[in-house]
Amino acid sequence: MAEDQGLKNKLTELEEQYSKTKYNKATNKYLGILRAKMARIRKEMATKKGFGGTGFAVKKTGDATVVLVGFPNAGKSSLLRVLTNVESKVAGYAFTTVEVIPGMLDYQGAKIQILDLPGLISGAHEGRGEGTKIASVIRTSDLLLFLVDVNRTDQLYQLTEELNMLGIRPNRTMPEIRIERRQTGGITVASNRHKIPEKNLVVGILNEFSIYNGDIYFYEDATPDDIVDVLAGNVAYIRGIVALNKMDMVDDKALARAKSEIEGKTRMKVMPISAMHDTNIEELKETIFNKLNLIRVYLKPRDGEPDLAKPMIVKLGNNVMDIAKAIHSKTAKDLRYAYVEGRSVKFKNQKVGPEHVLMDEDVVTLIYAKV
Repeated sequence: MAEDQGLKNKLTELEEQYSKTKYNKATNKYLGILRAKMARIRKEMATKKGFGGTGFAVKKTGDATVVLVGFPNAGKSSLLRVLTNVESKVAGYAFTTVEVIPGMLDYQGAKIQILDLPGLISGAHEGRGEGTKIASVIRTSDLLLFLVDVNRTDQLYQLTEELNMLGIRPNRTMPEIRIERRQTGGITVASNRHKIPEKNLVVGILNEFSIYNGDIYFYEDATPDDIVDVLAGNVAYIRGIVALNKMDMVDDKALARAKSEIEGKTRMKVMPISAMHDTNIEELKETIFNKLNLIRVYLKPRDGEPDLAKPMIVKLGNNVMDIAKAIHSKTAKDLRYAYVEGRSVKFKNQKVGPEHVLMDEDVVTLIYAKV
């Protein structure tokens, strides 16, 4: 449609302006406003029916979903095979994977779906190389597993930049910023000594989203991009880890230097591996499990023994009621209390209420009201 093409052209024009402008103190506000304009247009484009095509058809199964993110020929197919025993096509050239290939990692009783996506390429945010379709799958995942060549650590920063342009923030959390609209009175900025952008930049960003009167509250340090993300409202924040592949190709000093650099710049956990030689794969599995914040809960009948071979896999932070709902949503309303033994209680078979938060390897006996 002509309207869609007009938005695309405007976005391309703004992106060109942004790329040609060097960052310094004098251009800071200008660049911030440009980012706001681009985010507003992307938001408008995303809300249009059918814009950008449909995503890949992927059925989510298991206790959590992890997506493999990397450039073409990064070795994702090889890594999927050693993690899940799935035989996807492997070749020494780019674009081997042209569809989403699922596998299942069985670890500590958890079934973790691993998805091998087509490799991201430069310009993915513009739709190149199925970029928008890949992004639609990534947005529904629980964890990003970046696969990067130890000799090409720059690949990681290219990948994260493409994801940022697609509205995906790897290993970041939603900014603690609250915005309340008003009818009159202009813009008021409130912060408890946090490091935030200057007021005229904040006002300019808000105006780009048609907010001319209101209050904006900062509960932490924030950048102009953080404000834009809150206003855009279509940003995905997903935990991430990095598998640093081909560790056998460099010496220990080079490996340590690459690992330290990535962790310092991205704050992501880095696991050196060799997908070809199965090096550190078990350690990578453990890292995936831990980063997903999964815990094991064992159910125990009132007059029986717990089934330690088949734990329930739930998210960290789940309480007793969450367990009851997971077993049967209709009978959960009859839950009265539970007996728990494990790290979340002070003594064995402690009586707790439905709101009691459980910990890994707790043993739980649910007690329901008699009907």
